[in-house]
Order: sequence, then structure tokens, then C-alpha cells
Amino acid sequence: MEGAAAAADAPRLEDAPGEPSHAAGPLRRIVSAAAWRLLWMAGGPRAVFTRVYRRNVWGNAESVSGPGSTESRGADFRDDLIDVLRRLDTRVLLDAPCGDFNWIGPVADAVPRYVGVDVVPELIERVRAAHGSERRAFACADLARDPLPRADVILCRDGLVHFSFREIRAALRNFQRSGATYLLATTFVDTARNTDIRTGAGWRALNLQAPPFSFPPPLELVDERCTGYGGRHREKRLGLWRMDALPV
Repeated sequence: MEGAAAAADAPRLEDAPGEPSHAAGPLRRIVSAAAWRLLWMAGGPRAVFTRVYRRNVWGNAESVSGPGSTESRGADFRDDLIDVLRRLDTRVLLDAPCGDFNWIGPVADAVPRYVGVDVVPELIERVRAAHGSERRAFACADLARDPLPRADVILCRDGLVHFSFREIRAALRNFQRSGATYLLATTFVDTARNTDIRTGAGWRALNLQAPPFSFPPPLELVDERCTGYGGRHREKRLGLWRMDALPV
């Protein structure tokens, strides 16, 4: 999924949004504006997220993907997620991005075929060596640009919250092009206004039903039971939509 085509489509600095003048809701920046510009010009999302991985900028001892990817966080909602996937008769699940695969093992085991993709090459090499099997495959891919494996369901948990609006739209269009039937994605149902950020420079809560995305009501919501962090993210859900219903 690498190659000349991907290089030709590499993002330009002018493609990225400027720093928002003010933010609505939780916003955490993990890369300074100056460092981000250098990384983006050097290699776009791959360079930015590789830096995040190598420096473990989330500072979590268990998972380089951050505190949202610990075993205990996954245990809070995994059974509900597995129930949804089984009722959808999911044969192939695409986990995009898969991160370090720390919390999702039981979910991968609940479907006949699991494919995890992430933009960081050395992270994919690590998880493939540790967790790859006949039923589990891993590939390096830019979610917004590279062709993605076909799946029944794409799980995009804690991915779009790190992307600019432009990058989110590109990723959603790429998800549709993959031929997947359903999208399960992180959404914060009580967030009133979405804020733009630089891709990979931090994260913020996103409500996919609010502008500029304006998704229809989800078919289902999986409550992540995110009661930590002083209760700031109790609204966090995984929303289920048919891919062909998304206004992208």
C-alpha cells in the first residue's frame, strides 16, 4: 500500500488547517506548531504519527496508543461491541487505525477475519510479529489515501479525533471506496460544536452528527462507559452507520 502513487498524493503544508483561534470542548495538543510543520512537510501523517509512536507522547506505560487503549478501558465495552458485530454477521472486520492492538484481542477473536491497519510502518511490523495469524492480518496504510482491504465493517475508534476536517473527509471517502458496508466510529454525542485541528497535533472530541459532518442518527450506539478523566468524556460512544448513508 506504499509506493509512487501514495508519494504523489502526499499532503502539502497548504492542505492542512490553520490553528483554530479558540476551541470548543476538550482539546489536547501534543506537537508544537513549529514541529508539526516540519514533520508534515517531511512526510505528512506518516511522519507525524511516527513521531508520536517513537516518543510515546501519550505517556502511557501499557499502550503506546494511549490511555484509551488499555486493557481495562477495552474491557468496559468490548462485550457490547462484539454483540453488535455478531448481529451484523461480520465476516471481516477492518480496524482502522489498529494502533498497538493492546485492547482489541477478544474482538478480533470474535470474527472470522480481522485486519488491522495503521500509518506507522514500525508499529505495524511490531504488531504483525506479536499478533499476526491466519485469522489476523496487519498492513501499513494511510487511512485517507491508500487503498484499504474490503471488509464488512470498518471500526474507526479514536482515529478521526486526531484528524483535521479535511483529513476526516478524505478518510471517510476512502472508507466508502473500500466497499465496506458499515462504519463503527467514535463520536461524542453531547459535543455541540466541532473544532478543526492539525492532523496528528493533538486530539479533541468530535460529534459526527454535528457540522461539518452532519451524519444521520446512528443505527446503534455502543456506550464506552468512559467514566474516568473526571467524567469529562461520559458522552463517548461508538456509532454505527451504513457506509452508503454517510454524506461525504
